[in-house]
Amino acid sequence: MELGEIGRNLRCSHSRHLCLRTSGHRAERDATIVKSADMLNRCSWPVSSGHERVLRGTFAAMLFVSSIGTGLSAERPEWAFFVPSTGIPNPKALPAAKYGAHWSAPGSGKSYTPAQLQDPLRPPDWYPDEHPQMPEIVARGSRVAPDSPPALPCALCHLPNGAGHVESAMLAGLSASYIVQQFAEFRSGARLVLVGNSDTIRFLTSLKKRYTDDQVLAAAEYFSSLKPRPWIRVVETTTVRKSIVDSETLMRSALSDRSTENLGDRIVELPESTLGLLYRDSHAGFIAYVPRGSVAAGEKLVTAVAAGRSASCASCHGARLTGFSDIPPIAGRPPSYLVRQLWAFHSGERRGTAAAVMQAETSKLTRTEMLAIAAYVASRPPD
Repeated sequence: MELGEIGRNLRCSHSRHLCLRTSGHRAERDATIVKSADMLNRCSWPVSSGHERVLRGTFAAMLFVSSIGTGLSAERPEWAFFVPSTGIPNPKALPAAKYGAHWSAPGSGKSYTPAQLQDPLRPPDWYPDEHPQMPEIVARGSRVAPDSPPALPCALCHLPNGAGHVESAMLAGLSASYIVQQFAEFRSGARLVLVGNSDTIRFLTSLKKRYTDDQVLAAAEYFSSLKPRPWIRVVETTTVRKSIVDSETLMRSALSDRSTENLGDRIVELPESTLGLLYRDSHAGFIAYVPRGSVAAGEKLVTAVAAGRSASCASCHGARLTGFSDIPPIAGRPPSYLVRQLWAFHSGERRGTAAAVMQAETSKLTRTEMLAIAAYVASRPPD
């Protein structure tokens, strides 16, 4: 199966906004509040009386947000959602191939042919000695029947080391139970696929229903065993190279003419190596270009209990933002991913287990504050 075949499933005319599905959220949010209250009562980590007051203050704020509904205080930051570029005639963003019959990632003893590199059911594993043996569903895709859509391998998007690409997610370091729970919430609709256009969203949503529970558990246990690696280099700037989002892969890469544009109030993540991105080199990370001053501004928002908020991020995610048990680590994660999640909580699009806590904390965040928080958190070491 060629990448282009999957790409045809992903193409669609640009949808400017996801519809905010707020009807019915009130009852689900109320039910989630009850679950969140129970979670706070059953916290398994040592909690000081002061820390307990912070957590219960969070719960009180959550109740307040539930009472006022789902009004939005910010517009969706479109740059974080990897909607394929449109209106660019014959873009030449991808470099011409600079190899013969095979290509090898720097520092890898392996090489692959162009056909192998473009096989979505068997993505390359450049550094097999750096991770445990992958479960079958992580390493290889499968078809239930010859004419059925394939269950794509996890490593295609999340890479064998779990670092993932900025348009997907970093899975390394998440607990197995958290991964399983999030997968269940994607299936139920409590959590939505947010990247790409409407066709992409339909394709990826249906994809999650093709895996068995055993496959999901095997993948979750595998990725939870991996240590997250430094993957994002945060650079403050005012200009950035012009780039496009590919309609087949959702990968963002810079235009080959090296033209630049103002960064403005955005974060633009570009690969350290475009070929490394295209050929899924799990050593080739990303540069996150962020506005000047955003890291310092984000530090203040993350570490302080700002007006209108009940707790600092460290209250739940830990002093180093590396998480605890089923509270996920956020340090060193791609900033566009972090912004997507902040927005999803803020808008009510992300619900499910304990979501009401984050809905309360993000209810009054502006786009600029989301950007600053993500820039700072992405700059922190992941472990």
